[in-house]
Amino acid sequence: MAHNYIDTPRTEAGNATYLTNGLRSTTRHNLSALDSVENSFQSPSKDHDLLKGAGTKRSRKSSDFSLRTPRAGPAPRSSKNALLSRRNLPTTAPQRGEFTPLMKSVTKNNLLRNAGKGGPQTPAYLRDDYRDPNTPGLPRIEGSEIYEDASLNSISEEDVTPIPQIMSSSPQSTPLPVLSGRNGNKEVIADENMMTLKEQEKVIDKLDKENWDLKLKVHFLEKKLDQSGPELNRIALKENIELKISGKTMERELYRCKKSLSRAERKAEACQRELESFQEKWKRKQVDGTLQKELDWMREETKSKDMEINELRDELKSIQRKESEELQDLRDQISDLEYTIREKDRLLDEREGEIEDLKEKEQEENSSVAELEAELERAKTQVEELKDSIERLKSDSKEADAACQKANEEKDRAVDDLRELQDEMANKSFNTKGLSRQLEDKANTLEDEVTKLRRELSIAQEELESKKRVERKLEQKLHELEQDIVLEKNKFQDKIELVEHERDVARRERDSASSRLRDTEEELRARGDAKSLLQTRHDALTSESQGLQKDLDRALATVADLERQIADEKQTSFENIEELKLRQRDEIDRLHDDIESLQHKLEDNEAQFNIDRDKWDSMKRTLELQKHQAEQQANAYKRTIERSQHTETSLSGKEKKLQDVIDSEKQQHQQEKELLSRQIKELNDDINSRRQIIESQRKELFSLKEEVRIVKRETETMKETIRNLEDEKLVLQADLEQERQVAKDQRRNGVSELEKQLQNSIRERQALRDRLADAEAELRELQVTIPEIRADRDELKSELSRIHNQVDETYRLDQEKLDLRKAKLRLESELKRSKDERELLVEAKDALRNELDAEVERAAAEENRLSAEIDQLQDKLFITSEKRDRELASAKNKAGRFEKRAKDLEAILEQQRSDEMDVAPMTADSSILRHHLDEARKKERAALQREADLKSSVRQLKIRITDLETENHELNMQKFDPVISSNGSSPSSRFEEENRKLRGQVLEAHQKMKELRSKYQELQRSAIMTEERKDLHELLESATLEAESLSVKLSEREARVKELRNHLRRIREERMLSRKQADAANNQLQALQDKYERALDDMACRTEKKGRHEKELRGLSKEILWLRARLSREEKFRKDLIWSKGIMELGERVRIACNEMDLKMIAEMGVEPGMAETKPSARRKFRCTALAVMAATRMQKMAAEWRKARKIGEGLQRAKSEVLKRRELARKASASGLADD
Repeated sequence: MAHNYIDTPRTEAGNATYLTNGLRSTTRHNLSALDSVENSFQSPSKDHDLLKGAGTKRSRKSSDFSLRTPRAGPAPRSSKNALLSRRNLPTTAPQRGEFTPLMKSVTKNNLLRNAGKGGPQTPAYLRDDYRDPNTPGLPRIEGSEIYEDASLNSISEEDVTPIPQIMSSSPQSTPLPVLSGRNGNKEVIADENMMTLKEQEKVIDKLDKENWDLKLKVHFLEKKLDQSGPELNRIALKENIELKISGKTMERELYRCKKSLSRAERKAEACQRELESFQEKWKRKQVDGTLQKELDWMREETKSKDMEINELRDELKSIQRKESEELQDLRDQISDLEYTIREKDRLLDEREGEIEDLKEKEQEENSSVAELEAELERAKTQVEELKDSIERLKSDSKEADAACQKANEEKDRAVDDLRELQDEMANKSFNTKGLSRQLEDKANTLEDEVTKLRRELSIAQEELESKKRVERKLEQKLHELEQDIVLEKNKFQDKIELVEHERDVARRERDSASSRLRDTEEELRARGDAKSLLQTRHDALTSESQGLQKDLDRALATVADLERQIADEKQTSFENIEELKLRQRDEIDRLHDDIESLQHKLEDNEAQFNIDRDKWDSMKRTLELQKHQAEQQANAYKRTIERSQHTETSLSGKEKKLQDVIDSEKQQHQQEKELLSRQIKELNDDINSRRQIIESQRKELFSLKEEVRIVKRETETMKETIRNLEDEKLVLQADLEQERQVAKDQRRNGVSELEKQLQNSIRERQALRDRLADAEAELRELQVTIPEIRADRDELKSELSRIHNQVDETYRLDQEKLDLRKAKLRLESELKRSKDERELLVEAKDALRNELDAEVERAAAEENRLSAEIDQLQDKLFITSEKRDRELASAKNKAGRFEKRAKDLEAILEQQRSDEMDVAPMTADSSILRHHLDEARKKERAALQREADLKSSVRQLKIRITDLETENHELNMQKFDPVISSNGSSPSSRFEEENRKLRGQVLEAHQKMKELRSKYQELQRSAIMTEERKDLHELLESATLEAESLSVKLSEREARVKELRNHLRRIREERMLSRKQADAANNQLQALQDKYERALDDMACRTEKKGRHEKELRGLSKEILWLRARLSREEKFRKDLIWSKGIMELGERVRIACNEMDLKMIAEMGVEPGMAETKPSARRKFRCTALAVMAATRMQKMAAEWRKARKIGEGLQRAKSEVLKRRELARKASASGLADD
């Protein structure tokens, strides 16, 4: 509720104004520093009547009320006046804004004690029924038009100074000052003193600042601790410290700029005060037009000063904004670089750990390799032992053969002895039954020993074969172990090389990051130099402004020179613009010519590329056809080999034939394979050369396209510069025209106008010079940055082209790798099959050799048996000549057959050699191969037929041998029977003589036959031995050659496989590296693209920033006007209130003094005063009405001015709310962008 008296100016306790931290009271939001504490006064209470005071006749010292300022103390009692006590306590509840925790309990008790008393005690003279004739009446506050609009009543509660809602003269509204030095106590809150809210806020702000400083220290110390680590981060730490130092220096420079700006504002305010003083002088004196011109000149000067101030503000804000943005960008870059350095360090640590793990694994593998080598050595020793055992077995077998031969010789000798004994028995004709039995027993024992030796020989040969197989298996295992060891070593070596390569890459990236960091340092230094340049320019501008102020006296003499200089500058600017236009036209024509030539080159390159691609496709198709044909030939060879594997070889001729056929086909296959590999290598070389040509052409194409794009961009930029220069030309022309017009007006208007025009022209000339200097500096910077940008662009383009080429090359390499892998698998399968075939053929060869040995042994045994049969047949000839002739014929026939067989075998060998000679130079024609295969099949059938014939002849011979053995046995039995029967009777002499003759003839024939047989056997054996030696030598040579060729082929294939594996590994590594490089290049490209887009956005936003800056300047000017209006209004309010308060205090004192004197006089006279009727006079009434009318008009005028200012304030409030909304939206968008990142 508002009381009907004028309120005092509000104090800190009453309005709860927070000047330090920006808080406001509940209704007043825009208090200034003028809201200071004013001396309050206590209104007289209605309970103390003057007459009662006179009746009591107490002195003023003992009176119940006083005008002194109340002190903090206990609540007043009923016997004393509350204002007389020094320890007076509040009787009402404290305000929400006041902080008095020490008084809380006492205030609560006083409130409870005084709760039953009445409401506010209104002074008597302010009541409706009281009017003092000595004091003029004032209008009520409710009817005043000071705080509201009388006509519209549209001022909101926030725009006006609100009416206080509490008693202004209460102790709560006028707090006591803090007596900090009363007791020499400097604590925050003394024992008996209270603090005002301003002091409390100062203390809180001080504590907040100290807390903030401590937090900053803690933050920087933590940051320093986080960044203190390896030596690589010390550079970043130093750079951060230098950046902080530079930031602090920038803040100091900004502080100096702000000081200079505040000085300029003070100068502007002084100029404004001078202007206001001139306006007041003009209103008072009403001077003539010269003063009006002077006033206009001053106004223009103030406007120019305001413009200079605004320009300085704009420059300061732009500098601050740029520096803040640059600092933020540099901080972001530094944080990014620190993060990248930390990441690189972490990756290096991980790589080093991996290298150590790999080294440990390598040590373990080396230990395992050592163990495997030890096992290998043991296996080698075992192989050597087996070889020794094989040699021993061979020697044993040789000894067994020698023993067998000895046994055969002994058998022959025994047979000869037996024959001799038989002859002797026949000559002596005595009973030799016991002797024959002994001989038979001896022959049987010899035969048993021979069979036993043969059995032992076969057992030794089997053991030898088993040990050979074991030896082959061990050699195969050894070879596999060696291959595994080599593969493992290669794998670990490749891993180590890959890790070392990645470590090198990480080091290179770390070096690049450090180089970028150094670049940022150089940029910071350059920015600092630019800032110092701006500072020097600012200082130069200030010095120039001072010099211009000093040179105003000499300005009249230099007007003509300045005009001439302006004309010269205009002419030079026109000439420069014409030169720039000519240069631009020449540059555009040259660029058009370059574009056309580049387009022609591009078309020629594309045509050449298409032609080369068509050629390459045709060659590729022909190669694919050749490859298909080669695969068909290889399949045909495989089929022939498979068919040849199914054939069973039992004789040496067939084995040699098949071996020769296989060798010939292998040689042919190897030749074709070498031919194909040579063709593939040539094609690969051709493809690589064509790839290089295509890549170079692509690079040229990309470079040409990029140059065309650059030329277009440069033409566009040059067009924009031309447009800008034309606009500047128009602006300069308009400015010059305006300057000429102003110069004419100045000549008309006199010396003051000339001085003003001189200042404006000098300022504008300086501004033009600055703009030209800025434009030239920007042009120089652009010209300097153009080659760097071009170089960066060329590098990026080359990287992009390389990446695309690498991608294409990786795709082609993948395709080629797939083809090579398929070919490798096919070759490996063929190699495995050839190995299997070789093993099978070796086994078949061993089996055939064993069979041949067995056949030779059987043939020798058979020959021995045949010789025995011949002997038996010769013995039988003594009995029957027909049988002897038949046996001799059969033996001759058999010898003839053996000779035929030897001749056939020799013919077969010669034919196979001729076939081998014919097959060697065979071409890759399939028809010739089929013909040879048909011939081979025919020969195979003939060999099989001969083999069947030989087998049948062997069977017949075996049957014949068994028949002869039976016949021999029967003849022996028949021969011994007549001897036994002749023991009983003595033969006649004639019979004995005939018998002797016959025996003599038989012996002679026997000796001749023996000699012939021995000669024949020696010849046959020598022929057989020579042929067998030849065959064995040829077989051994062919086997060794074949083994060597196969080992060479295997080694070559293994080397090729290793090369292919290494090539594949290198290709994979290169592909991985290319992918990493592609990712890094894409990231760099993305970063550069983002940077380029940000730069474009910045370039696009500059115009918007300029417009927004101009709007902000207009808003600032409006805000200044608004604040000035509010300031003047507040000052007027405060002046009026202080004046009225002083008047009221003075009137109150005078009234009290007069009343006291009147009461004393009345008391001395002894007259009781009555109630006087006070009626105002007409003059007083007229004066009151005049004053009321003057106050009303004054208030109406003030209300109209306030409405205008309030409109400006409302516009500012709306603009401020829109700016705050925009900032909030931008902050949210940046926060969401950071969250997405």
